[in-house]
Amino acid sequence: MIELKPISILDEEMVECMHLSVTEEQYDFVAPNSVSLAEAYDINKKAAENSEGSRVNPYAVYKNGEMFGLVMIAYVYPDNNVGFEAYYDEPYYYLMRIFVDKEFQGKGLGKEVLRLAMEKVKSKYLGDANWCFSSYVPENTASKRTFASYGFAEDGRVIDEESVCKIGI
Repeated sequence: MIELKPISILDEEMVECMHLSVTEEQYDFVAPNSVSLAEAYDINKKAAENSEGSRVNPYAVYKNGEMFGLVMIAYVYPDNNVGFEAYYDEPYYYLMRIFVDKEFQGKGLGKEVLRLAMEKVKSKYLGDANWCFSSYVPENTASKRTFASYGFAEDGRVIDEESVCKIGI
């Protein structure tokens, strides 16, 4: 059974999450989890200081009790985006990170993680929105296939050297 559990930079599980890794060929495709969790902390701290604004919910991903990944779901306000590129002119969800450890890749788990993340997004648990965006390095064909298999479509933009894709929710 695969499940998502909230995680923060202050949790004991953070160390385990930081030790997850990708193959050497994938280093340019995704930031290390230590950087991702620090980004989430910084964004959430800024949002708290403003008492509103974009925020990020990181989740450790487990299969049968073993951590194998990280998902970060953001809810973005374009006018108060605290560190996000404004992909759209109204609030939206952003799958900021989908990370699967190298030992668990090639088993269809990325698709399952995306499905679980999108269940949360579709419930609009952080706020109302009509779109969910994500992005990936164009050379990351596995990510492109995974997003396309769920119904995400590229929107033609490249931001920070990543192809932007979106899906209606």
